[in-house]
This record gives sequence, structure tokens and C-alpha cells, in this order.
Amino acid sequence: MRVEDRRSDRPLSVQSGVLLLYLLTGWIASWPVGAFAQSQWPDQRRDGEVLYHANFRLDAHAPLLDELSSLRQEVPRRLGLRPTRGPVQVYLFSNQNVYEAYLRQYFPGVPYRRALFIKERGPGMVFAYRSSEFAIDLRHEFTHAVLHANLPMVPLWLDEGLAEYFEVPISKRQAQNPHLRSVRWRLRLRQIPDLERLEQFSELSEMKRDDYRDAWAWVHFMLNGPQEAQAELKSYLADVQSHIPPGSLRLRLQRRLPNLTSDFVQHFESLGD
Repeated sequence: MRVEDRRSDRPLSVQSGVLLLYLLTGWIASWPVGAFAQSQWPDQRRDGEVLYHANFRLDAHAPLLDELSSLRQEVPRRLGLRPTRGPVQVYLFSNQNVYEAYLRQYFPGVPYRRALFIKERGPGMVFAYRSSEFAIDLRHEFTHAVLHANLPMVPLWLDEGLAEYFEVPISKRQAQNPHLRSVRWRLRLRQIPDLERLEQFSELSEMKRDDYRDAWAWVHFMLNGPQEAQAELKSYLADVQSHIPPGSLRLRLQRRLPNLTSDFVQHFESLGD
């Protein structure tokens, strides 16, 4: 079972990133999809293979649901994946108290986080409650859901970096992500995000705040930098999707771009202040 959730260094969160845990099997198998009484899901709606359950009316959030629908198309397209479109269940709660009570009852072993993505053998499931970061939380966790619906596995650092990238509105992804200023400042101090270190992470609890930023930086470079970097990311993920051992993405990038570090620095310098 894979559990991912909003980053713990944000208020009441773990994965905007993800707390990645491998938990006891049997949770999902013993937990009925209709665990809440029907009356407690006053708004249920379907968008293709995505099923939303909310204990409040979703009409006011229609633009956000449209964004999620677009993400389901955009993420595979940007990553060069063959869309496989596995089902996704999204559970939305009106406030923190209801959300916490639900998790305590049905997922008592999961550490509290503001939003969660959970997947075992069945459909991926996203859980979130309305807060000041509701849209960010949903885009982040939904990105995880889309990735895991299309790929048999995703390295932790890349999973988190992609979710960090797609969690902001599309208009802000190129040059307005909150991580950008920190990355550019550190590059002025010649502090290059250590991709080899990122590749060593296997547990979300190992990742700290700066690691999410660094994972985002490498994803931004691959999606918006040199064409060779974008091509190598797509080639790597194509191998993953085809169940071909992909090896190290860092080494693949170094073979494709012999001046990888300088290319990385130049990419962020080109974004301006």
C-alpha cells in the first residue's frame, strides 16, 4: 500500500509532498467504499473515471474540478505517457474536524495530514478538506493519483517533485512557484540541488522541506529546460511504464547532457528575477 500526503513542514501537512509510508495491508480491503452513509455524501459526481464524494455541495468548486480534469489530460501529455486512465476516488470534507474523525475511524494508523493519497491494489484515493490551501492540496494529491494510475511505480523524489510542480495553477508553473526564489538564491551561492542524494530516498519521512524544493527544481529543469532533458525524462518514464528497469535518471541525464550542472544553472538564470 502506498500512502502519500501533504508535506509535514507546511501547516498541518505532509506531502505537498508526501509522507510516504508502507502500511499494513488489509486497510483498504476491510474498508467499504461507502463507509459514510449515503446521506453524508450530499454531493457525488463523476468525471470519466474520477468519482467525487463530498459532504458539502461542490458547485462553488466547479472551476477547481475543471482544473483536476485538465490535469488528468495534461500530466500524461507533458510526460509523454500512454494514458491508461485508472479509476480515482476523491473524498472531500467540509472542515478539518469531520476529516480527522473520518480518518481516525477508517485509517487509524495514518499520521494526521491535511490531505492524503492512498493506493493499494484498487483505485487510488484522494482525501482532503476545505482549508486555505484546498486547491493546492487537491492539485498536489490528484497529481499523485494521475501518476500512479499511469505508472507501475514512481521514484519518491520524482513523485514529489512532479506533484510540487503541478500543484500550482498552470499560469504560475513557469516562473511563479514559491520554490523558485529559494532555488535561484541558493544557485547564487553555488549550492546545486543534489540529485544523487534525492535518488536515495525511499521513505517520505526521510525527506525534509528543502528536499521537496530540490525535487521541484529538477522537475522544472526537465520540463522547461533543454529539450534533451525533457526527452530523457520522457524516455525514462516510458521505460517505467513498459516495466523496463529504468536505471538512474541522474546518470541518464548526465549521458544526455555532458554539462548537466551548468545547463541546470543556466536554466534558472534564464528565468530572470
